[in-house]
Amino acid sequence: MKFLIGLSVFLSVKRIRTFASCAVMIAAATASSTAHAVFIQYELVPLGGSSYRYVYSVENNGSLGAGVAVSLFDVMFDPTLYDESSLNITTPAPLGNAWDQIILASAPGVPAAYDALALAGGVADGATLGGFSVEFTWLGAGTPGNQSFAIYDPDSFNLLEEGMTSNLAAVPLPASLWLFGSGALTLLGLGHTRRHSAPDAIQRRKQTQLRG
Repeated sequence: MKFLIGLSVFLSVKRIRTFASCAVMIAAATASSTAHAVFIQYELVPLGGSSYRYVYSVENNGSLGAGVAVSLFDVMFDPTLYDESSLNITTPAPLGNAWDQIILASAPGVPAAYDALALAGGVADGATLGGFSVEFTWLGAGTPGNQSFAIYDPDSFNLLEEGMTSNLAAVPLPASLWLFGSGALTLLGLGHTRRHSAPDAIQRRKQTQLRG
């Protein structure tokens, strides 16, 4: 009986220590991810029926380097969830006049993308810029949600950073907590998909873009 009680206490202490270690790891990862990251958040505006508008806000928290602006970004639209033919850029002036915006067409295995290139300046280090907007027809179940995005160097088209948009109306779940909840294998799978699709999107830009 004493042996069983002792074993029970030992296992309980071990669980507590394991939980505490995980909590420390999560806190450290969360602090790291929030200290340095580019965030793209969205507001979802219903327009009636299956029509919606995304209004995006881009926050540059310095992960690209001190003084480096966000000057080129893509937000992906899965053609199985979004009617690609309905994608319509509706960014108002003066913001719309300061960015060259196009819709990159999808290709086999590659989503369509809303593509925005700063004509000057971009989103400065430590700044947030909102008002980018795209209207669309939703083909999926429920309501539209998060999308993958990518940040590029506007000169070399090198991929600088990638992530998932988050809803301004909700408190975003830190990526580290999502990792523990979903499992490392799932995250690696999604990361592989994004790394594959983002360069393909930029390759389409090189092939079809006529930006002088």
